[in-house]
Amino acid sequence: MKLQLPFDPEFLKSFSENSKYMFSAAQKAVEIAQIALNEYFRSIKKIPESTKILAENGWYLPFDFHPVVVNRMASHLKEGDCKIVDNEMINFLDKELSNIQEQLNKKFPKRRSVINAGIRAHKKQEYYLSIPIFFTQIEGMCNDLTGSRFFKTTKKHPQTEEWVMKFEKDTIIRALLEPLSFTGPMRQPQDIDNPIGINRHDVLHGNSVDYGESKINGYKVLSLLNYIGDTVFKAERSLEQKGSQKMEE
Repeated sequence: MKLQLPFDPEFLKSFSENSKYMFSAAQKAVEIAQIALNEYFRSIKKIPESTKILAENGWYLPFDFHPVVVNRMASHLKEGDCKIVDNEMINFLDKELSNIQEQLNKKFPKRRSVINAGIRAHKKQEYYLSIPIFFTQIEGMCNDLTGSRFFKTTKKHPQTEEWVMKFEKDTIIRALLEPLSFTGPMRQPQDIDNPIGINRHDVLHGNSVDYGESKINGYKVLSLLNYIGDTVFKAERSLEQKGSQKMEE
């Protein structure tokens, strides 16, 4: 009796060769994925420095900006290419303005009227009106979320720095909160002989008289308003969630 093989020898040979090819392709895919993962983690490590550079230049980012984008914009600023970042942020804020307004109204309902008034002024390019409104709401919203006003400092250190310490080091949330850990340009006292720009103190106390001439000033303060209403809001909610989990345990 002749034994019948379940598979043709040629088929087995072809199957073996295909298996080797598939294994090799899978191995390469794993290697590529590992490279991408390593690059992602390298990007994460740069976030604290990048967010600080952006904040030092008056730009604050929402929670869901990709690390690669954050680092790229910081690199542009380090190289002196400020206009690239200015244009990118202005385009982003214009595109997202309706959603930003909707989310702020939802998260801070008692502030709805004043937030809407500020955004109406911003849309009309009335930055002399929108900037002071945004500054007041940044201060109040930050106090609602962290227990400290954004612009309040003690011995040249922002009071919000203590709140940031509640988050674990080397986490993405802690990295995104870096702007709360140092005194950025909007918090710093300006040269009394040259009170210009968008320093909150000089604007609200009447020392700066040309802050509304710049479209970029208006958008930078809007970016900070969105940062508080998005990034800081989500960070605060993560603390609440963590506290609730501990109570359940």
